This record gives sequence, structure tokens and C-alpha cells, in this order.
Amino acid sequence: MKVTVKYGSLESTCEGAADEVLSFVLRFVRDVYPAYEIVSGLTVTVDLEKLLSRLKGVIAFLPKGRPVILKSTGGLTDSDIILTYLVAAYAANQMGMADGDSLSMADLLDRMGKSAGTVAGRLSELVNGMCVDRVGRGEYRVTPYGVNRFMEAVLPLLEGAK
Repeated sequence: MKVTVKYGSLESTCEGAADEVLSFVLRFVRDVYPAYEIVSGLTVTVDLEKLLSRLKGVIAFLPKGRPVILKSTGGLTDSDIILTYLVAAYAANQMGMADGDSLSMADLLDRMGKSAGTVAGRLSELVNGMCVDRVGRGEYRVTPYGVNRFMEAVLPLLEGAK
């Protein structure tokens, strides 16, 4: 892997293994932009590699990125199940298996088999809790905070389910 980084009049190139190149880029940014470490410590981000690794055996993807939850969702709340489907949509999009990372209310109703009032109420709670964003009329997307909450609170339940 070879990467050239330019910032203003500064330019630097690194060639090597992916982890070496990533370390180089992060050092470059840290040296050029000293406040980067402070800013990055205040920004909620998603560790995509960790997420995808942990989803293995929990969620599988059909063609066009449609997720199948492989574990029992019996111990999950309706909010947890919605979050699971939205995280799956995010993951499918990040892997290039889906055209977008949002799901419509109709998609969630179809997948969950719950009433529209139940799903709408839980979505409203997730939006108020900053786990989900509305991205259009009846469209919802998980936020980075929501992905991290899923990984901390919901994924362990799924990983332990049969």
C-alpha cells in the first residue's frame, strides 16, 4: 500500500503494510494538526473492523445487503431490534452490499412484524436518545453513537443467544 498525504505545502509519502501506512497517516495528522488528538477524543466514531468482526455469526447478509439475524432476538427490546436492523443496514452499506445505510418505516415494519405505533414510538425514543437520525420522511439511519451503544449493550446479548 502506498499513500501520499498533502497538507498545505507539506507532503509526505509512505509505502508498506496497511497498519504501517495507517500509523504514518495518523502521525502525520497529529504532527501537522496538534489539536487532532483532542478533537478525535471528543468525536464519536465507529470502529468498522471491530463491528464487522463481532457481527460474524450474529448477522448474515443476503443479496442486495438484506440482513438476516442468525441469533434469537427473544431477550431484546423492540428498540434493540430496531437498532440491530439499522446497524445491519449501516454495515451492509459500508461493505458495499447496499445502496444506502437507512431503512424506511415500512422496511422495519416488515422485518419486525410489530404494529406501526410500536415501531414509531421506539424510533422516536431512539431519535431522542441520539442513537438514530431521521434522514427523510419515514427513513432512519443509525448514528455513530447508536452503533457504539449497539456494540456495548445489544451485541453482547445477541452473541450470547442461541
